[in-house]
Amino acid sequence: MSNERITRWLGSEGRDPGCEGCFEVLDEYADALLRGVDAAGSFPEVIVHLESCAACREDTEGLLAALRGEQTPEEPGSEPGRGSR
Repeated sequence: MSNERITRWLGSEGRDPGCEGCFEVLDEYADALLRGVDAAGSFPEVIVHLESCAACREDTEGLLAALRGEQTPEEPGSEPGRGSR
């Protein structure tokens, strides 16, 4: 079993702010990542939370993709090509 899995199951030593606390600073965290700032040093609580919360990790990845201008997969049930005109 990997150390990453064990940490996700048992948690880590850092303080986890929960989903709400993470969401409150997610934009600042994403901006720091994109600017190349030491996000782990500046946002250790966010790192702790993202290690254990798949939903917030997914939100973070989506936000980063949007800020980078990357195309994200179509929403389920949406019509392909809509809104891209």
